[in-house]
Amino acid sequence: MAWIKPRRMLRAPDSTVTALDADGAELQIDGLFCAVCANRVTASLSRLDGVKSASCDLESAIATVRLSGAVDEEALRQAVFDAAYAKPLRRAAERAARAVGL
Repeated sequence: MAWIKPRRMLRAPDSTVTALDADGAELQIDGLFCAVCANRVTASLSRLDGVKSASCDLESAIATVRLSGAVDEEALRQAVFDAAYAKPLRRAAERAARAVGL
């Protein structure tokens, strides 16, 4: 396994919707480094209204979403951002604040 530089881990993942129709969507995710993030992306996408199922492949960095209703492209991208970057970073900041007594 290659060493991941911490600076790269703090970069927000960038997702691009490469396919979107009534049945499903596919997103290319740049900045996905580990299986934990891939699982968070899968869970976050699965929680969206109108999503039947979701999966995220770490090696190809592609998330595949099966839809049961209409889903906005921006909602898909925001779910990826929230799962892989915003929540873990916020939790780390909260732990650091508690450690110093804030």
